[in-house]
Amino acid sequence: MAANVASSSEAQNAFDGGADGVGLLRAEFFFVDRHTAPSEDKQRQAYQAVLDAMGDKTVIIRTIDVGGDKQLGYLPLPLEANPVLGMRGIRLAQVQPEVLARQLRALLKISPL
Repeated sequence: MAANVASSSEAQNAFDGGADGVGLLRAEFFFVDRHTAPSEDKQRQAYQAVLDAMGDKTVIIRTIDVGGDKQLGYLPLPLEANPVLGMRGIRLAQVQPEVLARQLRALLKISPL
């Protein structure tokens, strides 16, 4: 069984509880409750901490998925009638490509144990 986690401490709890890996690292939580976007290095550190907590187990990382119920003050998005189906995920990356590019660069710099 794989766990859905949003932090390295949740990953450690999953590992300690016997999870077979992380089925979904909800990486957008590294972006919320901040005044500015996390730097590439801060993101790398956060992702690496999750990998380190899980040892040799599989970790699947979702790219940023904000909008809908997760708004970012530093990345204003247009008001939409149905924000859950609106400007989020890959559609957000199309209009804000640097957000995804920074995240991908950070992900490419992490390494398994």
